[in-house]
Amino acid sequence: MMRSLFAAVSGLKCHQQRMDVIGNNIANVNTPGYKKSRVNFQDMLNQTIRGASRPVPGGRGGTNPMQIGPGVSVGSIDVIMGGSSVQDTGKNTDLGIDGDGFFILSDGSRNYYSRVGSFDFDEEGNLVSLLHGLRVMGWMPDDPDNLTNIKLNLNESENAKATTNMTFGGNLDCRAELYDSTNPDPKSKIVLRHTVYDSKGQEYMVSIAVTKTIDVDKWDSNKWDWTLESIIDPSGEDIKPAGDQRGLIQFDENGKFDGVPADSNMIVFTPDGSAPLNITLDFTKLTQYGSPSNADIESQNGYKSGTLESYAIDQSGAIEGVFSNGVSRRLGQIALSRFTNPAGLFKEGNSLYSVTSNSGTPNIDIAGSSGFGTVKPGSLEMSNVDLSSEFTEMIITQRGFQANSRVITASDEMLQELVNLKR
Repeated sequence: MMRSLFAAVSGLKCHQQRMDVIGNNIANVNTPGYKKSRVNFQDMLNQTIRGASRPVPGGRGGTNPMQIGPGVSVGSIDVIMGGSSVQDTGKNTDLGIDGDGFFILSDGSRNYYSRVGSFDFDEEGNLVSLLHGLRVMGWMPDDPDNLTNIKLNLNESENAKATTNMTFGGNLDCRAELYDSTNPDPKSKIVLRHTVYDSKGQEYMVSIAVTKTIDVDKWDSNKWDWTLESIIDPSGEDIKPAGDQRGLIQFDENGKFDGVPADSNMIVFTPDGSAPLNITLDFTKLTQYGSPSNADIESQNGYKSGTLESYAIDQSGAIEGVFSNGVSRRLGQIALSRFTNPAGLFKEGNSLYSVTSNSGTPNIDIAGSSGFGTVKPGSLEMSNVDLSSEFTEMIITQRGFQANSRVITASDEMLQELVNLKR
């Protein structure tokens, strides 16, 4: 039988396989996270008619080998892991990856990897894939060293926290006169007020007066005196703190904070029915320049109890919860994996991949780490199929299939001529 007939048959088979891959690419043009494939052909083992010969000195020159190929075979079907654009969905639990990372999903016994971040929380608070219910893996605040499934308590509450620190900021006017209680200068005394909280989350209004003062031994324009004036409880009554609570605030010659004497930066009082409050006063942000005073109490670290109102996922994959008391706290951290050879992963279907001997072991870290890419909340990665390229490949494949069909037709006609010789 003619070699051309079998060579053309192999060409038909290979071009049919190539068309199958192209058809699958086009079918998945709108599949989120799909990575297109391509087919590479290679020639088959050739039949040698005559080997090569070397030149003979003073005689004939060398000749090249004579070989006839029996056809073509599929050399490889490669997955093109090139990136694609992300599409906004408006759903805060939809996550796209801008980079080379993969989400880690688990069925409880085995890990899978996916580029599709179509996630949401199930009835038990597990973050799961909406495609197949596999759980999204990451780290939880109470167990930050072990990779586990992300699970939130959507009814979680934040306990009240007693105030332990108050931070002062702004400027005290160095031009102010020394404070005289009989003839007070408004610039020489500033009353600062701020809300603090006890261990039950109850609010108290604390008033602290800051006045320009003098040293006991000599006049010193770089010192101010602070005094606890009042503490108003939730019922509106003034709590009388024990003792005279006051201290000094010192500045250097350049108007910068220069420290406070030992044990002169704390106020102490005991709310009714709650644990005692020991509040440290932080004056490090205060200055004393020649400009109008604008000192204030910038912040304190206490708060009342609250419940979880909302959550958001940032570009690092961290899930941040926002509570009704204004507190924000990390509720979980989504993990990403990265492979040395992502094209070597095995396609499991359902937009899932698994590890193979040629993909390399997964490197696990958070989004934003080197080589892992970032997470795009509220979006999904689109397919990287380019229709114009696929249609072009389809035309080339179709013409290759037709050409191989012509070879079969021509070989058949030649065989028919051979059979007709007997007539």
